[in-house]
Amino acid sequence: MKNLLVPTDFSEYANAAMEYAILIAKIRNSTIHVVTVVTSTEDEDFENAERKLLAIKNSELLKGIAVETYVKLGGNICDRILECATEIKADLILMGSHGSSTITEILLGSNTEKVVRKSAFNVLTIKHRMLRSEIKNIAFASDFSSESNRIFSIIKNIAEKFNAQIHLLKINTPAHFEPTRVSMEKIDRFIKNEKLTPLNGDKFKIALYSDSTEELGVLNYCIENEIDMIALGIHNKTSIWKLLHESTSQNLVSHSFRPVLTIPIPE
Repeated sequence: MKNLLVPTDFSEYANAAMEYAILIAKIRNSTIHVVTVVTSTEDEDFENAERKLLAIKNSELLKGIAVETYVKLGGNICDRILECATEIKADLILMGSHGSSTITEILLGSNTEKVVRKSAFNVLTIKHRMLRSEIKNIAFASDFSSESNRIFSIIKNIAEKFNAQIHLLKINTPAHFEPTRVSMEKIDRFIKNEKLTPLNGDKFKIALYSDSTEELGVLNYCIENEIDMIALGIHNKTSIWKLLHESTSQNLVSHSFRPVLTIPIPE
């Protein structure tokens, strides 16, 4: 992860996203790119945005980290963010899930969702400040179909850099019931395809969890197992969220108290 993009409106939600960017940058020796979008035509608003970005760049928290800043003008906020991500060849976009200001409205939930849906980039959506300055447990919530194998290398790479354990999480619900035997066969096939084995130092565990809905299952599992990050695969091209049901994935991105990493599934 050489290039991390953090859209900001200078709110507490943007600060939470910056915390995760700093953590990743220190471990991966990444450059943090900070962008804000000015929708106003007033020179004062543009200059104010530049001053605030300079303050971020000179922050003590970012000492020793390469930082670049950008002000994008007008147009669609989501498009400006993705435009910047393309320009810098972002490896990851880190976004807070809510927030607004007189300068921009980048971090409103709707804009976060638009970035996730329209983006060809991996996006980490963040709602709260870091609970602890490390990532020890990552829950990969999936149905473990063959599509899961297309994105798992990204999750595995992140987990290895943080020395984190991956929880291969399959949720069973009354509405989408699946016998344990069938679920285990899918997960075992997935593990075999990925050549995962503790003998190679792979840190993972199988997690079958039952709840009334998939969303509640993921969230409750995360609470019970001190999960630091949730990872999901999505289909952006067709706007179909494949690995979990559409409403579940959207709700997790919008409402989860844990950071949610969304990874576009190659077609």
